[in-house]
Amino acid sequence: MRSDVDAQTIAYLNARKGIITRRFVWMIGKDRTTGAEVSGGFSNWEFNVDAEVISGQTRLPVVRTYVGLGSLIDVDDIALVSDLSIQTVRIKLSQTNASVNNMIRGYDARNAKVEIHYGLLDLDTRKLVARPLPHFVGIVNKAPVTRPKTGSSGGVALECVSRTRELTIINPAKKSDETQKLRSGDRLRQYSGVAGSWSIYWGEKKQDQ
Repeated sequence: MRSDVDAQTIAYLNARKGIITRRFVWMIGKDRTTGAEVSGGFSNWEFNVDAEVISGQTRLPVVRTYVGLGSLIDVDDIALVSDLSIQTVRIKLSQTNASVNNMIRGYDARNAKVEIHYGLLDLDTRKLVARPLPHFVGIVNKAPVTRPKTGSSGGVALECVSRTRELTIINPAKKSDETQKLRSGDRLRQYSGVAGSWSIYWGEKKQDQ
């Protein structure tokens, strides 16, 4: 997705001091027992950090706690487009991190909401230049956990798709007779479930059974 760049970031980039970036991943899964939402954040920072970011849901500032210490390994490059194309982004997390294991294995990560923010650090102070803007808002499509063999590497590779995929979801109620007849007695779909098995004779005599 494409976001408007704030004045602080523009001023810092124009100063040409140098660029240091940090990535932030925010997930909202569900408790397997109660169905309540459970959130967790991960970052490629060297330590845990409380960062104020712009929410991808409300577009308002919000303070979130992100776990660092190697929890976030890599994030795909994100195309900053302004159209309705469906973007796919892969996020690699460390399966040896306790917070990652708790989110992926302890809770239900299926269709979990995901936000990805990019933060820009001041070269002199190592503090965020401005509140990170959301670069990606979507859901988890797949969350395979790779168990490595001896001498190989594993991890958690999240495959996420942007929220624009929701535009491709078909509402089956539009083809339901029970739903259609609630609208002023519309019975257009009354025989849609059996009409496909009917024998229709066009311009020919029906054979005797």
